[in-house]
Amino acid sequence: MTLHQLLKNRVASGRKLLVPYLCAGFPSEPDTLPILEALAEAGADAIELGIPFSDPLMDGPVIQAASSRALAGGMTLPKALAIARQFTARHDTPLLLMSSFNPLLRMGPEVFARRAREANVAACIIPDLPPESQYLLPDAPSLVQLVAPNTPQDRLETLIRRNPPFLYGVSVFGVTGARSALADYTLPFLQRIKRHTAIPLLAGFGISSPLQAQEMAAACDGVIVGSALLRALGDCAETRALPRAAQEFLEPYRKALDETVALVG
Repeated sequence: MTLHQLLKNRVASGRKLLVPYLCAGFPSEPDTLPILEALAEAGADAIELGIPFSDPLMDGPVIQAASSRALAGGMTLPKALAIARQFTARHDTPLLLMSSFNPLLRMGPEVFARRAREANVAACIIPDLPPESQYLLPDAPSLVQLVAPNTPQDRLETLIRRNPPFLYGVSVFGVTGARSALADYTLPFLQRIKRHTAIPLLAGFGISSPLQAQEMAAACDGVIVGSALLRALGDCAETRALPRAAQEFLEPYRKALDETVALVG
């Protein structure tokens, strides 16, 4: 079953989707696989594995700091793909790769596509590769499309025609990072997108608590949580406690989403 169909089936059943983001190599390379496994156990519907890059796009200070630490620890795209392959060999939870295009280009698009498929990567999120340039990765796993509050209608229709696994709703203007409150335009934006497509819509950027996740998911199909998770992992003092910290972080989000009542837009 494709990721697109899996997510659509879960949405049709009334489930709100939960996708955590983890930077590969953070807090360290040996920590990555156990944390991924803990997130799967905590109820993630899919997991984003970020590829650290020295010139990040859209990343706020928390993810930038995590990327810098991962790179300093020796994390690379080949190592991240090896971790992905280990994870998918043990777990059914779909794994997505989120990366700038440059590391994939440096590896070589054909090589990356082959290795990603060998690792059973379900989809890729490449923020700086617009639809017009996606021919540069012809054989890669399916590509998630990003939509923002200022995405015009004709552009939205172009993205929808590509039938991505899901639409990544960039819920605020600016960079990633937990925020204390939702912007006044966020929920109307998500409701507008939902009125135009049955493709699953997940909202990311700015989610800092289970209550915020619940509020945002009421207007779409689920949420992506990154900076808040990385901050929780960074605050964990003991390496051996990291998987438990990841699980304890995510479980309240799962519970809140399971209690979410959809808004009628």
